[in-house]
Amino acid sequence: MDLDELLSVAREAARAGARTALSWRSGALLVEEKAASDDLVSQADRDTERIIRSVLARHRPDDAVLGEEDGDTAGTGRVRWIVDPIDGTTNYLYGRPDWAVSVAAADAADGRLLAGVVVEPALGLVTEARCGGGTAADGTPVPRLARHDLSRALVELNLGRPAQRPLAGRVVDALVPRVRDVRRGGSAAAALAQVATGRADAVWAPGLRAWDCAAGVLLVQEAGGTVGDLDGPTPGTWPGSGDVLAASDRLWTALREVLAPVWTTSRTPGRVMPPR
Repeated sequence: MDLDELLSVAREAARAGARTALSWRSGALLVEEKAASDDLVSQADRDTERIIRSVLARHRPDDAVLGEEDGDTAGTGRVRWIVDPIDGTTNYLYGRPDWAVSVAAADAADGRLLAGVVVEPALGLVTEARCGGGTAADGTPVPRLARHDLSRALVELNLGRPAQRPLAGRVVDALVPRVRDVRRGGSAAAALAQVATGRADAVWAPGLRAWDCAAGVLLVQEAGGTVGDLDGPTPGTWPGSGDVLAASDRLWTALREVLAPVWTTSRTPGRVMPPR
């Protein structure tokens, strides 16, 4: 597989999706609730995914595609595309900047991440990576993640699935005395891009699906960081549990030690979204 080609296709698809999402910002949108009042979907999400899929189909017609809105499309190729058209839909609908368009390519056989692009349209920022090629922001390579002092870490949080949310207070109580500060941005893809580019130092985001995090995970890993869940790192892919911890190597270990004691009761056997 030509990784540069995959990255080019991911970039084109994500940028096309970003343009579509931005074009809806000035118009009236039909908004629906999915699983809960904070789980929203709009015409913009669906149109954005449709545009992304059209770019992927033009360049890679044999590949499988997994998208948040339109589900799984089978393919015969060696690549599976993983798409979140608007990650952070609530932010998007409220006119807030923390939302992102995420496109990743993974090996269809084993889930190994090959290329990923996260566009933050409100900021005009494109962060991208391919396996073994490092991470770049707007075409400029980013420095390798180096933060090691937990007391100076800015940590992005996600509250998790409904069953996990009762533990959020315990997580905040455990982190706040030990870190510089915590943030709740509302988009896992944007948060992972922020870690990869040094705009945050770590992410703890339980309860994710593959489309929320696949591209962002690769961005952090190729910037020299560690990604996994509280059971350990998952080199080259995302954790199947859906509970994503991402940071520089030393911060990752320190945060795992803080989080594991307060999160044990939320763990359930099995995988939320298998890598393949």
